[in-house]
Amino acid sequence: MTNFPYLTKMVPISREDFAYEAIREAILSGDLLPSQKISLTDLAKNLGVSIIPVNNAIRRLTSEGLIHQDPHHSPCVEEFSSKDTNEVLTIRYHMEELALQLALPNFTESGLATLHTYLDKMREEVEKKDHHTYSKINRAFHMYIYSFSNFPMLCNIIDDLWNKAELNRCRSVFALVPNMAEHSLVEHVSLVEMIENKNLETAIAILKQHKNYSRVNLLESLEKLDAQKAAQL
Repeated sequence: MTNFPYLTKMVPISREDFAYEAIREAILSGDLLPSQKISLTDLAKNLGVSIIPVNNAIRRLTSEGLIHQDPHHSPCVEEFSSKDTNEVLTIRYHMEELALQLALPNFTESGLATLHTYLDKMREEVEKKDHHTYSKINRAFHMYIYSFSNFPMLCNIIDDLWNKAELNRCRSVFALVPNMAEHSLVEHVSLVEMIENKNLETAIAILKQHKNYSRVNLLESLEKLDAQKAAQL
């Protein structure tokens, strides 16, 4: 078959996909806050696109549970209580344990090399104390592991639960909890070592400890923040 270089070029991202990714990141990063009303006109103006792709993006985000929209009201960012967050994190852990169980036997040498690259990146962000970037790499690290499960539907469920958890400031756990990133990195190193050794039992034990530590400390931090806000009202 003849090669045609112009047929292999990257397809430009559509305006709808661009709007979707931009709004989604604004929600998960906290630029758009829980319960904040969303103006489609303002979003379209800020993103430099028409209102149609923005409206379609909002519909997609609503179906994913990141945005709430009543028929006669403006859309707003969904909000989860500490109780909701605890439920999401608990369910997500069990899904992640299953994904790890399915993934570990399938790991390749190149896959392990990629995990070490993730660890190197996380070390850099710990040294720079860039909690926001560390959080994004942390999520990518875990999702990369689970991709070896070869269960894409399971990975999509985990990804959706992660989105819901981040709505309630889960991404900021590394900033809210002292030395959280350092603690997380140590457990990641141990987890990768167990994956390399094909030691499923210990790998699951490390994952359980890792997720439980994050969940407990995050919920404590969120409850303190909520109490402070209530006291100011």
